[in-house]
Amino acid sequence: MYADFERNFANIMFEAGCEKIELPAYEFWRRKVSLWGKLSGAVAYFYVVYEAHPASGMMGFSGLKELIDQRIDVISARLNMRHTVIINIFAGDLSGDISEIRKLIDEQGEFAFMPKYDIYYGVDTVASQIIRNTKQTDNMDGALAKIETALKPRQGSIGLENEMPTSRYATPVAKYPILCYILMAVNVLLFVLMELDGGSTNIATLIRYGAVSHHLVFTLGEYHRLITPIFLHIGLMHLMANTMAMILFGIRAEKYFGHVKFLIIYVVSGVAGNLAMVLASEFALGAGASGAGYGLMGALFAFAKLRKKNVENFRAWVLGIMIVLGILMGFAENQLPDMPNVGNAAHIGGLVAGLVLGYFLAGKEMSTKVD
Repeated sequence: MYADFERNFANIMFEAGCEKIELPAYEFWRRKVSLWGKLSGAVAYFYVVYEAHPASGMMGFSGLKELIDQRIDVISARLNMRHTVIINIFAGDLSGDISEIRKLIDEQGEFAFMPKYDIYYGVDTVASQIIRNTKQTDNMDGALAKIETALKPRQGSIGLENEMPTSRYATPVAKYPILCYILMAVNVLLFVLMELDGGSTNIATLIRYGAVSHHLVFTLGEYHRLITPIFLHIGLMHLMANTMAMILFGIRAEKYFGHVKFLIIYVVSGVAGNLAMVLASEFALGAGASGAGYGLMGALFAFAKLRKKNVENFRAWVLGIMIVLGILMGFAENQLPDMPNVGNAAHIGGLVAGLVLGYFLAGKEMSTKVD
């Protein structure tokens, strides 16, 4: 009966938009445990389902709870959550001596919106009964209703008999894309300064502010120019296009990769794009964050593909189509008269760098079962 409850509850978590969270193996708790989490405003809700059996008692629980609390604390701190609510559910055949579980449930006081708060339930999956502390609220994220629903037979359950479904959406690791906003502000500031100092389309101004060319890098040895063009733009339309790319892909990349990995992807992809451009054309003068933008797109594609998760409303195949269309449009624009030259080599160089970095930095989804 526990297996039915476990599967039903996993389906409910999936439907509620909760994410299954990895737990490291714990040798003393021989039964199953699963951890789910979701964000709701300033509150992070975590559901922990323990397979309970009176004959085995609560041996190893204190160590396991400490391990779970540490994992939750890391996630909450990373996302800068004000409050954390942990709903602990002991489920199984509770027809025997459950004094230890009952004591744990009854010791909890009335709910207070503290930084961290535990709620405990006992669920007899054989008798379909719920044991709870009546002093505690029933309405924390509708936990009691979720448990009651999980006890009922469900039609068309997701997953096979021995599988636990997970949310199709990835979980962000950074709540606020601070670096992305800073980079956009820097790009706009430098654009305004260039406009006031001769114009962003003026060759002399571009060179003075750090634009890149084959001669400047390889003849004069000004290698810093592989980095500085990432923050420069040639004309207002160029700035607007790359700003839109940052809004669409940069914000998501920082939220799902985290601040440090996002910055690495942005800078390395931008440098790779600039290097590809000067190697492909001996006479071109270039500037712009397009290589970095394509790098972010490539990294998100690798993340979604490797994790088999949606990045908000972007699936891997959607990102792939956007990448292909963007590259094709770049080549098409170069065939049109009176259009500024598009640095396709920079786009491809940044894209390749982003794909590689995304693959190595995305990590993998792992099982959360602890046996």
